[in-house]
Amino acid sequence: MAIQTDQAIVLRLTDYSETSQVATLFSARAGLLRLIARGARRGTRTRFAVGLDLLEYGELSYVPASGAGLGKLTDWVQKDAFRGLRVELPRLYAALYAAELVASLTEENDPHPELFAALLGTLSALADKPEVLRCVVQFQAALLEALGYAPNLGECMNCRQTPPTRGPVFFSSSAGGLICRDCEMHFVEKLRLPPTILQTTPSTGDPQAWFFLLHYHLTHLAGKPLKSASMLQGALGLRNR
Repeated sequence: MAIQTDQAIVLRLTDYSETSQVATLFSARAGLLRLIARGARRGTRTRFAVGLDLLEYGELSYVPASGAGLGKLTDWVQKDAFRGLRVELPRLYAALYAAELVASLTEENDPHPELFAALLGTLSALADKPEVLRCVVQFQAALLEALGYAPNLGECMNCRQTPPTRGPVFFSSSAGGLICRDCEMHFVEKLRLPPTILQTTPSTGDPQAWFFLLHYHLTHLAGKPLKSASMLQGALGLRNR
């Protein structure tokens, strides 16, 4: 197949052999890619032979996969290493969390250019003295919107009534949104929410409350715990209320 070119962010690197790795990348035009980087482990003590590193942004050339196999990375030119991510653990863990979300919730060769732009912007913001938790929450919301899984927080998903401004309110990921007090008994899978969260947005509300709501939804969608989440929560001292 013909060589393709694109821009991408390195989400994951996995050893494949003594000299090669499998690179999981999220690209602007093709979406998620899994490519063999041959000779990637024959580099110097500090860099891979092809200059590939985790959580960096660059331009790549690759041969797409044929059938169910892996494609082949033929060239990589680093554009931004986001060095500020390595300054503090919360920044690094936040970036790893964002990368794991994308790797877990997107499919190979399913492009989402708006999500690529959101991930690139998030890594850049995290590398530049950010409000880490707010950056994470805004990325969670952007990812859910891009993939079509944004929760409905305007009405009960069961009875379609607007929830009261006071009193308990619940969220069900399987239902895709809010569950009112009168309907919550019919749902096993649910999360009780702080009532004030409904008067805010991920950009304006309590970032800790929004993180746990959106993380709950994302974990349910992924169908598995996210390994980086516990590291991020520990680094930021987050505790679900």
